[in-house]
Amino acid sequence: MFKNTNFTSNLIEFSKKASILQKDDEFYLINDWRDNKNPKSLQKILDAYLRLAVSYARKYSSYGLPIDDLIHEGVLGIMHALEKFDTSKDFRLSTYASWWIRASIQDYILKNWSVVRTGSTASQKALFFNLKKIKNQINEVSREFMGQNEIDQVSNMLNVKSIEVQNMESRLTGGDLHLNQKVDNDSENDLMSLLADERQNPEEVFEDFNDQKVKKNFINEALNTLNDREKTIIRLRKFKEKSITLDELGQMLKISKERVRQIETKALEKLRKSILEISQQDKEFFI
Repeated sequence: MFKNTNFTSNLIEFSKKASILQKDDEFYLINDWRDNKNPKSLQKILDAYLRLAVSYARKYSSYGLPIDDLIHEGVLGIMHALEKFDTSKDFRLSTYASWWIRASIQDYILKNWSVVRTGSTASQKALFFNLKKIKNQINEVSREFMGQNEIDQVSNMLNVKSIEVQNMESRLTGGDLHLNQKVDNDSENDLMSLLADERQNPEEVFEDFNDQKVKKNFINEALNTLNDREKTIIRLRKFKEKSITLDELGQMLKISKERVRQIETKALEKLRKSILEISQQDKEFFI
């Protein structure tokens, strides 16, 4: 939505010319949309309040995200406001919708400004959207980072911890590093080359596969040392993707669930001893 630059420009111009709704007309359209899902009523509401979405989108355009995306989020904010707006309280939609438009745009910026989640709590959001403005008021223009006194000032002004101020300043000042970025100007290597590959090499993959195959053979052989009822309980309780309950097993075998639990405990101990005897390994082999 709104990806074409010319279309976005036309949309902004349209928002300036769209008629402002009278209160009675506004409430009629809102109720008609809510009760009857009349798309024409919805379109008239969105046309009338598009100017609000555009206004907030421009306000937050300095964060480097496309303004058409911000307008789109603002329109979604209007939709959220319509879902919850109560016409019986006799307030205008603009007052209520403004909060939702701002919240929708801010959430979008927080999710897309950086690949690292920048702010999720109320205090982090307050820091993200106010830190730069406050720094300009109290900080020396020549200094990139604030001193401790300035950090304390921001902390008191926004009622957040000093460490949160420091962390947010580092994030906003540092930005993201791309993995294809060169280590330095004289190097051919990028940051990706410095990352350790934590995947298993082919030899380790084969060893794991072989170990699992051997262990499976030991387990199958050990299962043959159990009687039929023990095998049934162990297979249904331990080897099924969705384990059957003790109560269900009791009904199937016509015994109490407590008896099923006793048989299961005894069978598992017998199975463990059989596996160790067959494999001639110590108990850590199966951990």
